[in-house]
Amino acid sequence: MSAAQVSLRWRGRDVALPAAAVVAADAVVPELRADTLLRVTAGARLRACAGREQSWLIVLGDLADLPWADGAVYLGWDGGVLVPTLAEPWPCADLLREPLRHLTQQPAGLLALLPGLVLAGPLPQEPLDPGWLAPA
Repeated sequence: MSAAQVSLRWRGRDVALPAAAVVAADAVVPELRADTLLRVTAGARLRACAGREQSWLIVLGDLADLPWADGAVYLGWDGGVLVPTLAEPWPCADLLREPLRHLTQQPAGLLALLPGLVLAGPLPQEPLDPGWLAPA
């Protein structure tokens, strides 16, 4: 997974997107990782991807299964791109998807837009192995 900085304008949404993922960065990652491990151990079918050196973590799954961490941001699908559920980028996600697709390095990759940041990489397909989440 890779990250790139981007400058977009954001505005609040009138209606929140349904959450399909949650993202945490830096100091929030260990808390999200821990709650994700608890949920996966309890049977939740979650998928995840992480940035280099675990600087960020995105967990995807059904709304009822998504983990929680103070400071994490919930994401929803907008035009094939994950964006904060309560915010809308300008230009719209539909217009940004194709110019940013090269960052994923594959046709069906994962793109997540956050204020000031684009996260990109392969879309995780397999359910998480609890061993991947356990602290080193």
